[in-house]
Amino acid sequence: MALVGIVQAVASDLKIDLNTADEAELAQLPLTRQQVEDILYWREYTGAFESIYDLKNIKSIDHETFLKIKEMTKRSPVFLEESQRRVEDNYYKVEQWISDDGASENTVNTWIDMLSNPVNVNNLSFFEMRNLAGLAPGDAVAIVRRQRQGDIKNRTDLRSTEGLTYYGFSNLEDFIRYTDDDGAHDFGGSFSTVVKNITLSQTPSDDADSYSAFVRLNHPLDTYYKLRLHWGAKYRLEGSYLRNMGEQTIYYDDTKIPQFKAFFEMNSIKLGPLKLNKVIVGDYVAGFGQGVTFEATDFFMPRKTGYGFRNRLNGISGNTSRITQYGLRGVSAEAQYGNFIGAGFFSLNRRDAVINDDQSFSTLITMYPRMTHGLYNNMPNNMINSVREMVIGGNAKYSFIPGTYLGFTIYQSMYDRELDLQVTESLLDPSGYSKYLTQIGNSADDEIAASYESSATASLWSAAKAVRRVYGLEFSTVIRNLTLQGEYAELDKNLKLGNRTKDPGALVLSGYLQFDNLNFLMLYRDYDLGFDNPYQRSYSNYQRFKGTIYEDVYYLRDPSLAYLYSATAQPQAERGLYLSTRYQLHRSLIVTAEQDIWTRVADNAQYYRTVVNLEYRPVFKYRFKIRQKWQHRDKTNTLTPVFYQANETRMEATMRMSRYNQLKLFYSISFTEFTPRSRLVVNAETGSTSYIGNAGSPSDALGMTLTHNVNDRIKVLSSLMTYSGFFWNFEDTDFRIFNTETRALHGWVAVFSRLSRDLSIRLKYSFDLHNQMDNVVGGLIDIGAGDSNPVVKEVYYDNFYSDFRIQLDYRF
Repeated sequence: MALVGIVQAVASDLKIDLNTADEAELAQLPLTRQQVEDILYWREYTGAFESIYDLKNIKSIDHETFLKIKEMTKRSPVFLEESQRRVEDNYYKVEQWISDDGASENTVNTWIDMLSNPVNVNNLSFFEMRNLAGLAPGDAVAIVRRQRQGDIKNRTDLRSTEGLTYYGFSNLEDFIRYTDDDGAHDFGGSFSTVVKNITLSQTPSDDADSYSAFVRLNHPLDTYYKLRLHWGAKYRLEGSYLRNMGEQTIYYDDTKIPQFKAFFEMNSIKLGPLKLNKVIVGDYVAGFGQGVTFEATDFFMPRKTGYGFRNRLNGISGNTSRITQYGLRGVSAEAQYGNFIGAGFFSLNRRDAVINDDQSFSTLITMYPRMTHGLYNNMPNNMINSVREMVIGGNAKYSFIPGTYLGFTIYQSMYDRELDLQVTESLLDPSGYSKYLTQIGNSADDEIAASYESSATASLWSAAKAVRRVYGLEFSTVIRNLTLQGEYAELDKNLKLGNRTKDPGALVLSGYLQFDNLNFLMLYRDYDLGFDNPYQRSYSNYQRFKGTIYEDVYYLRDPSLAYLYSATAQPQAERGLYLSTRYQLHRSLIVTAEQDIWTRVADNAQYYRTVVNLEYRPVFKYRFKIRQKWQHRDKTNTLTPVFYQANETRMEATMRMSRYNQLKLFYSISFTEFTPRSRLVVNAETGSTSYIGNAGSPSDALGMTLTHNVNDRIKVLSSLMTYSGFFWNFEDTDFRIFNTETRALHGWVAVFSRLSRDLSIRLKYSFDLHNQMDNVVGGLIDIGAGDSNPVVKEVYYDNFYSDFRIQLDYRF
């Protein structure tokens, strides 16, 4: 019997392994060259052979060939490296993350890096854990305290950590390991490219003429390439190429399109008692505290609390994202010495700005696409890369105990042009001169008038002709499961740190209470009107300049200037209290609620917003959601001309099927009521203002979304809905806003395919089809008149448009 076993083992060793053999070894089998290539192709793009009968699925291998090689081959299991295994196990997350190319892109890059190169949980600091979504400050403090008791050796040790909630544990587990990484210096990376022609989010205005002009900016296509290389978690080198849709290639003087970014990053460098957490040379971003003093990003996120999945990235981070305006370029470093943690940054970069005729500049501007002289070439001076900005700043924190620290942030921006706001001369069309600061519908124009101006010089830079300095204090403390945080900042208008007279300020205070099944958040903010800080990204409901003349494209010198409002990332000057809670009443029932009561500082308009979500899951495969929102402005002020009240109801029913397939049905209905404004309604016959006015706007939408997993590597998603009025929706990886006066049909289909273990492609196509818009002329006449002869006139507009998105990702 022993001899038989030895013979079988020797015979098995002589067999060719289908899952590991190279081309030369496979050539020893009675196979043609084409059959060998097809076997290698199967392994690369389908996966390992799980059964010898998988060979029958290869077209070039006939039954006779199959019988010949059946006894000559074997199949050994394929064991992936830990980083590959983690990505495989969590690919449903990676699939969503790699499609994010907006506000959270830099944060997502950090998550993907930690997923494929997990960090020893015993070496994670409080601030590193705070950059992970879903991990509350109380959870991070609990882990730091557990580290001080001894090494966390395994999953059981971590789960039994006192004060660590299950929610925090489950969100952290995918990013950590319990020992040091033997392959800490392994080389790897990824390449990603996105090509799209999405136009709906590009226009900053609903004005019909300018909207059509923006939509016609569909060439060249939006193209984005990103290469990321890393040597373990120690070194990182990245680069990207970006050209927004409609941007023409420009290379003259300092005006350059497309935009290139690159950086080199070093991590965890120990110099005795001093530890350099991170050093970055090239393009990077930075953010600290609650985002009141400094956070470099182009993107506005409403109600960004800094908790849960509305977390913000604190510290410095390399930047190859789609940020075009507020990215930093230079050198930055973050270091730790005992309980002191500090970061410093230096940047010299060019900004887009509106240049005045006297060669000063009125304001910085973020544009998509970036245009040298505006949409209609109405801007006499080039706006792209027209101002050089030098930024010098830093942040220092002292940690008293885990989770309790006090910090200070300061930065100074210097510009090579004077900052002189010239509203009528540079920003408005002559038709808007008399409307600025006088129009009832633009009651927040005082926010424009309060913009910062400067003609100061600086010893730090001889070319400086304007200076802006902002500084702030931040604090945080964790008491069991209660977190208290806050930040206060001031704009140093007189550039004298010792003289704070009339310096405008901004304040954010928050408290967060967390249990396993319940959390509660309270946040207060108070921003002075004159706190014009272009790097402020703290909590707010609306962007700066909402309710100003910047929203009315027809009063502006060029439609591109409407980006001053629609693309700004600064929060509006608000004063108010935000409350939020999530409570799991039962295993199958979850309630979340939000309430925000605030005042717009510019005109003292009173806002109220309440949202309640209810999710019911009777069994795992069925989920029902209902979302109700009530919002109004100046409801109790009977004399205000800017009153509105909005009620919105959204209902969803989801059925989860086998193989992770899913069917979702949704219905939405809303109505917005506001003070009748006759100026918004035009008499179709005379072209003059109507006497009737417009007092309300109803909306509704009905649709379905289907997710079908064809196999483990191919997924198809599709949706179809009919809607009218205003509607917002998440579809695949996009967030879309719709607004139409007629009934419309919207649909999209997306295909995601993993061509191999490391190569994936995502294709998406969507369309909008609108009913014809008509005007009835002569229908509204005096009762009893005999000459009633109404005529229906068609209004010409584009009633069909579509867009596509193609993304290719490769990991190595």
